[in-house]
Amino acid sequence: MSNQSRQNLLYRIRIQKDLEKVVGPALNRLPNLDTIISMIANLSDPQQVFISHWAGLIADSNTELAAHFISFAPKAFDTMVDADVQKWVDLFLKKYDNHGLGKAITLLEDISGFAIDQENKGVRCSLQQTSLFLQHFIRGLGGRELKISGNDETYTNTEGLFLPESISLFPQPKQNFTIYKLTAAHLWAQTWYGTWRIQVLEKLTAEYNDQKSLNIFNRLESIRLNYFIARDFPGLSREFSEFENRDPKVVALWKLWQDRANGLRSPTATAVDTIENIHHFLDIDLPVLQPYQGEIFLDRIRETMLSRIEQEQIAFQKSLDKLRDDNAPKDEADDDDFVAKQMLEVSDGDSGEGEPSETNFQLTLDGQPIELSDDLKNLAGSIMQDFGEIPDQYMDPMEQGEYSDALLAQNGESEGDTDPDLNETGTFQYDEWDCTRQRFREDFCTLRELVVPPGDESFISDTLEKYHGALRVIKKCFEAVLGESRPQRRQPDGDDIDLDAIVNAHVDMTLGKDMSDHLYTKYRNQERNVAVMFMVDMSGSTLGWVNNAERESLVLLCEALQLLGDRYAIYGFSGRTNKRCEVYSIKDFKENYSLEVRQRISGIRPKAYTRMGVAIRHLGQMLQKTHARTKLLITLSDGRPEDYGGYKGQYGIEDTRHALLEMKQSGVHAFCITIDSEAQEYLPHMYGTANYAVIDEVEKLPLKVADIYRRLTT
Repeated sequence: MSNQSRQNLLYRIRIQKDLEKVVGPALNRLPNLDTIISMIANLSDPQQVFISHWAGLIADSNTELAAHFISFAPKAFDTMVDADVQKWVDLFLKKYDNHGLGKAITLLEDISGFAIDQENKGVRCSLQQTSLFLQHFIRGLGGRELKISGNDETYTNTEGLFLPESISLFPQPKQNFTIYKLTAAHLWAQTWYGTWRIQVLEKLTAEYNDQKSLNIFNRLESIRLNYFIARDFPGLSREFSEFENRDPKVVALWKLWQDRANGLRSPTATAVDTIENIHHFLDIDLPVLQPYQGEIFLDRIRETMLSRIEQEQIAFQKSLDKLRDDNAPKDEADDDDFVAKQMLEVSDGDSGEGEPSETNFQLTLDGQPIELSDDLKNLAGSIMQDFGEIPDQYMDPMEQGEYSDALLAQNGESEGDTDPDLNETGTFQYDEWDCTRQRFREDFCTLRELVVPPGDESFISDTLEKYHGALRVIKKCFEAVLGESRPQRRQPDGDDIDLDAIVNAHVDMTLGKDMSDHLYTKYRNQERNVAVMFMVDMSGSTLGWVNNAERESLVLLCEALQLLGDRYAIYGFSGRTNKRCEVYSIKDFKENYSLEVRQRISGIRPKAYTRMGVAIRHLGQMLQKTHARTKLLITLSDGRPEDYGGYKGQYGIEDTRHALLEMKQSGVHAFCITIDSEAQEYLPHMYGTANYAVIDEVEKLPLKVADIYRRLTT
């Protein structure tokens, strides 16, 4: 072996050893490892450093993904310029964060597709550019509010429209924009024209829940839906025709399907009729989907619909109960006099059992119509989209549901709800600090502001009775704070000698300098200029004593804070995954300590998990907007940051610490009060050695919180 060959071999061995250090055994499982190492050895030094650096960062999240990155990085550098390679890495890491390992590897391996996508930037239309228009466009078509979200697959789950992040099918951006509009309209048509009535869902699930049958159903429903769209929206129908696949074979196959399924192009045709036609098409090739057509995922639709149906029945019955109470005679309420009548208006062409162009819902009491709120009208319309009517059992009275039902109704919670509507009022996106990569995950967390439903006011009176003696002591302490005088030093005259000023003046005189005459101290009562945000842990681990202690603490604080006049707000926080982070309004800065606020404090209940970083960023920003000399963010918690998706251990602690540092730089001081006996392991790192307090007994929490507040603000 020549010296050159020996040096090359040693060079490749060193590269392999370096990569093994950061990736581990996963590297040796790669096929053609020797070839990969040789390709890396032929790259430039900066490119090799790039691969080693990013392999280490990716391995902190997933070693298999890091190994795949190493195997495809040489091809990436061979195919693209270095700047695009960085974009490629950022994109598949984002895919991993939001959709998991499988999706990330698929994207990582499609280097050619990514390179073409980069070249198509000039014609590409993105969902980010069009989502606001699409939201208004779909709202104008009618029916329930549908969220617009990005996804690898194009489909609807009956509550949202899932569209590609970008489209570059056509050479003009305007054409790709139109495809977005047509795709959204076609998915909307499934929700409006009865594709997903409950009886359709049940029949498909029971008789045709296999992929081949669902593919046939999807094509046949497109034929039926296109007929109704042409009937009700002829202009939109012409746009559909302009963007259909012009390949002669595709056109011929669709013509064959349309001829055989001609009965579906009728005003009386329903999705049940579509199902009855499935067996006629088992022996015919499937035509390719048109550019505007999406897929069908029956399990996702079923999960979403069943969750919504349960929640909407509760909400509808509660609304009717309230109407009964509001409209009942003052001396007696006879539920038998309350009659519900639904009216279904169809389009000009009588569609029989076809789908509605407009839905009205009317309630009458003793023959007289009752004015309905927009919320109740929308709720009734949504129920009729699912059933074609208001089921009889929805008209039955019910007792008030539990608190968890009320929050579920606000959250729209279901395991499949991972993409909240970013255009919805009260919905925000925040970055999250990834300590393994030493960079932010941009717009990684989606947070919603909700309001805590009112609880039983008797909790407030019981707490005041339980702590009536302690509350007197707390109020006296706070009254003393108002009477305290603050020294103003280095004054030209005053109440006392300022010893520090005297010493400094003597030094100046000894050095031959002019001696200051500001040698006195004045004592003056100063106005308090304090704004405090209380951030209350509403995670599931607070169930029981902790939740009671938190609520009692807030009651005592609010009662005492009326003396000081400090501005303060109270928000709870919880959530499940980065897509479902929530803060719960209990009292904002502008509200007084009213009956409504008392009821919200009583209504605080445990929810899900403890993703603290996003809550700190959101509430900290609210606090920053207040005009106050002293701004405090006080957290009441029972444990360390923890949530689904790897948000635990060092990752959760470092994101929380980073959020606190961001608040500190903006002038907000943070303090944590916890009952976690293990808090000494992580709170000093997160908050600093003097910015937290550990309460060893839960029952002491209400008194300790008030005492800590007094010390922090004086």
